[in-house]
Amino acid sequence: MMNIAIALSGGIDSAAAAYLLKEAGHQVWGITMLHHAGMKAALPQVRKVAKVLGISLEVIDMQEVFYREVILPFAQEYAMGRTPNPCPLCNRRIKLGALMERALAMGAQKMATGHYALIKEDKGKYHLMKGKDKKKDQSYFLALLHQRQLSRLTFPLGNYTRSEVEHLAKKLGLSEEGSHSSQEICFLKGHYTHLLKGLGLDPGPGPIRDIHGNILGNHKGYTHYTIGQRRGLGIAQGVPMYVVKIIPQENTIVVGPKEALFSKSITVLFPHWINKPPGKGPWGLNVKIRYRHREAPALVEETGDKIRVTFETPQRAPTPGQLAVFYRNDEVLGGGWIEEVCGSF
Repeated sequence: MMNIAIALSGGIDSAAAAYLLKEAGHQVWGITMLHHAGMKAALPQVRKVAKVLGISLEVIDMQEVFYREVILPFAQEYAMGRTPNPCPLCNRRIKLGALMERALAMGAQKMATGHYALIKEDKGKYHLMKGKDKKKDQSYFLALLHQRQLSRLTFPLGNYTRSEVEHLAKKLGLSEEGSHSSQEICFLKGHYTHLLKGLGLDPGPGPIRDIHGNILGNHKGYTHYTIGQRRGLGIAQGVPMYVVKIIPQENTIVVGPKEALFSKSITVLFPHWINKPPGKGPWGLNVKIRYRHREAPALVEETGDKIRVTFETPQRAPTPGQLAVFYRNDEVLGGGWIEEVCGSF
């Protein structure tokens, strides 16, 4: 049996994970990070969960490192005309990085979370796999983890469905009260543009042009928009128009018809492989360009320090700043940040 620290959020997933570990006979204790102002309001719910489970709870103040490593990069990405996804970065650097190292220093042999994913060990190498519940699978958010992290992690919910976890939580008398879902940006109170404005990163109004260069109107600041957005453009063209490109250096957004959103090729920056690259490239893999995207078959090849992804069929609205994750069957091989999109215009 092991000494395991469970990252408690106040939600039913981490609570169920802790319960399963206790039932298996492990010595389990809770650890939670105070990483933004809103988390203070959630602490009573986290303490309630720990009490119901009968485990001790350590609260670690990580506001400074979280601001530096997650919130500032999030804001800076928007300022560069990208649409960031802070969760994979937080998992690598904070929750399963700095927080896990604190837990290990406090005597934990492993750290557990309520993620729906699996880890398999083979000949001393650790492999990240999709969870049993494919609709809830969260392996996408874990694609930037490295071997040391995977060797010290356990995901008790990997072989459970969400409905099974909800049933277990009901037996324990727990609900989602006071917790954030995994798809929310936990540190935001209100719209993200409020954060950008407070940091002096609001660019102000600029032109909206179509894919032919014609000026159609003005926008309220390119940081208010993302690729694929249709609403809030304030222009009428007789046909639906979508944001297809953001040009921050010109404070310009480009709009076009739906078909202009589809791209067959993207460039991925800072590629990360959980193990080594899968043999000599190029590789035929499945690639997911956002969490809610259905992974698509593609040819993946290294070009210097970048990766070129060419899809078999054009994909809708790949977006700079989002994480592209590489899969082979149910295994996550790694991922990287989308830098450029080869559009249809």
